[in-house]
Amino acid sequence: MAYCTQEELEQLVPEQDLIQLTDDAIPPAAIDADNVARAIADAGELIDGYLRERYTLPLEPVPGLLNTLAADIAVWRLYARRANIDPMEGVKERYRNALKLLEQIRDGKLALGVGALTTPETGGGSAAVSTPGNRIFTRVTLKGY
Repeated sequence: MAYCTQEELEQLVPEQDLIQLTDDAIPPAAIDADNVARAIADAGELIDGYLRERYTLPLEPVPGLLNTLAADIAVWRLYARRANIDPMEGVKERYRNALKLLEQIRDGKLALGVGALTTPETGGGSAAVSTPGNRIFTRVTLKGY
């Protein structure tokens, strides 16, 4: 699911930087919408991976926090396309923080406040029962260890 849009990325990243990060032509001339869409989709898949076990997807409406996290992850993904361009420290920090927040959401330490929480399925109420049998390791066999 797309949690952010190209227009939102254009507000975060200067146009010339987006051109450098997305256009594979030499020299780069325009923002490549396909590469932006791929980064946004990758960010959405990553977010869904964290949320899948806790929330029923897709989330409607998309919480603002997820919008922000998706944009930060998508920008990181655009930088990851270019091995020769090192992302600025702010980009790295926002990406690391996004992953930490997603972990907190996944672990139930932070709630989104929307969407249905998934509930663990219960088994048929059966339990495994075992009875003690002949033990291999007893006090006698383990004596001296």
